[in-house]
Amino acid sequence: MDLNWKHFVVAEMPDGTFIGCAQLKPHRDKSLELASIAVEELFRDQGVARALIEYQLAHSPRPLYLMCRPELGSFYEKFGFRSIGLDEMPAYFRRIRRLMDTLVPLTGHEGPLIMRLE
Repeated sequence: MDLNWKHFVVAEMPDGTFIGCAQLKPHRDKSLELASIAVEELFRDQGVARALIEYQLAHSPRPLYLMCRPELGSFYEKFGFRSIGLDEMPAYFRRIRRLMDTLVPLTGHEGPLIMRLE
C-alpha cells in the first residue's frame, strides 16, 4: 500500500543479507506513520526491531502515528506511544479504523490499535 523505498531504513548484514526494515510513511492528510516494521525470523529477539524503531524515532517529526495488533500496544508504549480514540485520529486513521470496525464481525479479529507519539 503506497510503498516508497525512500521512506525506509533497512538493516542488513555486512554481506548485504537483509535483516529488517521500518518505514516513515506520509499520508495525504499530512500525518506520518511508523509502519512496515519487519525483521527476518532468523534475526528476531535480538533487538533489531528496537534499533530500527529508535532510528526512525530519532529522525521523525511529531506527532507520529502507528497501527499495530492490540497485543503489541505495550511494546510500543515503551517508546512513548499511547493508544488514541477515534476523536484524536487524523483522517487517514479514522477511515482505516472505521473500515476495520465494520470487518470485525465478519473476521472475528479485533481491529488495529492506533497509537500516537507526541
